[in-house]
Amino acid sequence: MKYSVCTDALFHGMDPGTVLPQVKDCGFDAMEFWTWWDKDIPELARICRDLEMKVVTFCVDFRNNPGDSAQHDAYLDGLKRSIEAAKALNCSTLIAQAGWAMDGISFEAHDAALTQVMEDAVPILKNSNMELVVEPLNVKVDHPGYHMSTSVHAFSWLQGIGDPHVKILFDLYHQQITEGNLTGTVTRHIDSIGHFHIAAVPGRVEPTRGEVNYPFVLKAIDALGYQGYLGLEYMPKTDPIATLRAVRQAFPR
Repeated sequence: MKYSVCTDALFHGMDPGTVLPQVKDCGFDAMEFWTWWDKDIPELARICRDLEMKVVTFCVDFRNNPGDSAQHDAYLDGLKRSIEAAKALNCSTLIAQAGWAMDGISFEAHDAALTQVMEDAVPILKNSNMELVVEPLNVKVDHPGYHMSTSVHAFSWLQGIGDPHVKILFDLYHQQITEGNLTGTVTRHIDSIGHFHIAAVPGRVEPTRGEVNYPFVLKAIDALGYQGYLGLEYMPKTDPIATLRAVRQAFPR
């Protein structure tokens, strides 16, 4: 199985030139992060080339809300800039949020605007050979007001897009909080999932803790033939390097 380390979660604000050699020393050769616009992209690309580390994914500019039709063009402009950063990092997958509720915009109008902007994003993604993974988030603990929280909404919405360049990011932490039944849901929808995120429930801490039996869940995902990456996106309670070593030992290879 292939894991990527979310450096913005584990090492927020730390110098990648210091952090990434330690990540590589723990046995991980792939990384991801959240925001590209606050980073020195050429320098990050150089560091990853030198370490032979892959940049797996990062977020599209989420400062524009895809659920607001008035921000449609600005969102697509942000997508194009994000793709430019991805190309510089030899990265072919980007993470998209579904947006937060706004006054005056109904759930249905938000959904329609989100669908339209993603349909219009498809030709851009095709021309760039990029994949976009839209992420449901939990609204119970971390993200009140977020538009897309359940797997039922996410996968039914995805059917309306109907293009393999757009898939779902299935965050096992968020979906355990939202609805549980992780292996059953993943089994039904594995072909629509482009990326996974992992963290412990409760607390979003290192996934060797908590109520989710991750070795069991990850073996089930592997048995489905999933070939993508599983992103370690957690906020460690203890030394992050020590937690990475523990994850490496505990999780299926």
